[in-house]
Amino acid sequence: MRILLKARYIKGFDKARYFMRLEPYKNIFRQYLGKDPFEGTFNIKVQNISYKDLVNKCKNTVMIPDFHYNGRILGGLYIWRGEMKDLGEILVIRPFRSSHEEDVLEIVSDKFISKSLDVKPGDLIELYIDC
Repeated sequence: MRILLKARYIKGFDKARYFMRLEPYKNIFRQYLGKDPFEGTFNIKVQNISYKDLVNKCKNTVMIPDFHYNGRILGGLYIWRGEMKDLGEILVIRPFRSSHEEDVLEIVSDKFISKSLDVKPGDLIELYIDC
């Protein structure tokens, strides 16, 4: 099953860049994306569903639990595979410790998405999530 998500691009808190550089997260995204991820995420405010709804609807939601790395506990996350026009395969994620509202998700790609799609905050984005 595929779910169409309609969302608006929003600016994040610039935290993802740090976490995307950590080897454990790089490895997780490389495993599910099949290529090296860009060191940052693309944040979207979804109009028609929350991350909790996706967890309940999608039987193939991947849940990565919190884990230890260099004496710290790093936060786990939910992962869904997806697709965006002009980008191809993407990952849609929701970190457990996110500071965002429940309708905000993050997209992981091997590309710098905002530049690749030439979008600015507030622009409408459509993508599909594989459930």
